Amino acid sequence: MKPVAALAGLTLCALSVPALAAQSSALVRYDLEAAPAWRVELPADLAEVSGLAFTPDGRLLAHGDERAVVWRFDLASRRPAGRFGLSDQAGVLRGDFEDIAVVGERLFLVTGTGQIYEGRIAPDGQTTSAARRTAGLGRGCEVEGMTWDGATNSLLLLCKTTRTRQWKDQVVILAVSVQTWRLEKEPRILVSEKGLERVTGGKGFSGSGLARHPRTGTFLLIAGPQQAFAEVSLAGEVLGGGRLDKDRHPQPEGIAVAADLTLLISDEAAGKGAAAITAYASRR
Repeated sequence: MKPVAALAGLTLCALSVPALAAQSSALVRYDLEAAPAWRVELPADLAEVSGLAFTPDGRLLAHGDERAVVWRFDLASRRPAGRFGLSDQAGVLRGDFEDIAVVGERLFLVTGTGQIYEGRIAPDGQTTSAARRTAGLGRGCEVEGMTWDGATNSLLLLCKTTRTRQWKDQVVILAVSVQTWRLEKEPRILVSEKGLERVTGGKGFSGSGLARHPRTGTFLLIAGPQQAFAEVSLAGEVLGGGRLDKDRHPQPEGIAVAADLTLLISDEAAGKGAAAITAYASRR
C-alpha cells in the first residue's frame, strides 16, 4: 500500500439505502445510561489504553498507544492476567497504536497513520516477532479504530478525521485485504455525519473505536471527543446512537463485544481518574 497515492485513487461509493432501518439493531440490547454490569480501573501502565479485542477462546486483550505491549485480562476476576509484546530487531515496537484485532492466533495492531503490524499471541512475559504489513495512509486518514470482516478477509479501518474533499461531512471506514495487503479502491462504508449528529445530539463525530457486533453484524462506533456512540449498517445507514455518561466515560477509546454479548468500552485516564474498562450486559 502506498502512503498517499493509495488514497488519491479512491472514489466515493454511491449507496442506495432505504429510509427505515431494515437490519436488526444491536443497541436495543444495551442501556448505556444505566449502571454498568461492572467497571474496573486499569494499572498505570495502561493509562493510555487504546484498543480492546477478544481471542477465539474468550480472553480479553487490551493495549496502550505508545508501545506494542498487549495485556491479558481474566474476566472472572476482572484483573490483569499477564502481558506480552510485539517486537522487531530493535525490541518492543514503539508507535502510536490505536486499535487491535485478533483472528485465530494472528494479532494485528494499527497505528494512527494506518500502518498495520501482524504478530502472534505470545506467552506471558515474552515477545513475538511482528511484521509491518502496510506502509500507512499518509495524511488522508487518521486511523483510530479497527475490526475484522471475515466475509472478505479484510481489516476495516475507522478514520477519526479525513483531509480529502470527497469525504467531507462523512465518517469513513476503509478496508484492507489481509491476503494482498492492498487498500480497497472505495471506502467500505460511508456514514453521513449529519445522520450521526441526529442520533447523538452533538456536533461532529470523531470516531475513536470500532467493533462489529457478533449477533447482528452491524458496526458499533464510539467517538472520544464527543463522548458519543452510534450503530451503523454495512450500507452506512445510521441505526441508532446517543451520548455516553461523561463522568463514566471521560475519554472512550476502545470497544469490543464478548461472546456472551457483553459490551465493553475502555477509557483513557483523564484528570485525576484512572483508565478503566466498563462492561454493559446484553438484555437479550
